[in-house]
Amino acid sequence: MKKSILFLMLIVLQIGISQTQPQIKDYPLKAMDLVLFSFGMEQPITIGSTSDLGEIHLNFPNDLNFISDEVKANFMSDTAFTLFSKCDNSYDILSEAENGKAVNAGYISLSSKNNPYSGMLYMVTDEILLPWLEDTYSNNAVAGSYFELVYVISDFNYQGQCTSTVSNTENDTIETTYNYDLQLKAGFNFIEYKIESVAEHEVPSMYDENVFDKIMKPSKITVTSSQSTPPTTMWIGKYF
Repeated sequence: MKKSILFLMLIVLQIGISQTQPQIKDYPLKAMDLVLFSFGMEQPITIGSTSDLGEIHLNFPNDLNFISDEVKANFMSDTAFTLFSKCDNSYDILSEAENGKAVNAGYISLSSKNNPYSGMLYMVTDEILLPWLEDTYSNNAVAGSYFELVYVISDFNYQGQCTSTVSNTENDTIETTYNYDLQLKAGFNFIEYKIESVAEHEVPSMYDENVFDKIMKPSKITVTSSQSTPPTTMWIGKYF
């Protein structure tokens, strides 16, 4: 009886592991390295791999000692600029003591020996976010989450709110509220941008003069952090 219970527990554990293993949707390639070019094309950072089936195995480096201090200095910015660049008061959010160094890691790239830039990955909770992520000016924003990677030199915590204001036309201003709850660990962190609500605005057409298009823009975004993405995250590839 005990052996039967143990066997069932192992099966349940195996099912749980298989369900939480991230996988690229409709993956058409073979096994690839997962690479970041946060510090330029000459300094690739391998953060894991994908199998022939598109299963994702992340393995972030413990440090970036293989990248020179000169290269880091060229690419890294103040934490305030990296995390709060969209805020109207971005340079006033952190004190000088709080404002360390960070860099937006950029897209996760699919890389092989024959093709170091075979594609890139989007991380979203709903595929309908992709058109907006690819062109935030012309396409409608929708409720849902998208994820980015950032690298910080040291641990960083912040809770607060800011506003992004963009004067769109004489009679229309796009205003977005960002609510932050960040607990970043030194190294790589996932940042979740959860679009809570959207509002309609009229923006000048990119194709016709004196014509305005009605577009949905984010009005409230909640920003949180973690060392992994939630199980509901969809990994969508774009291939070259």
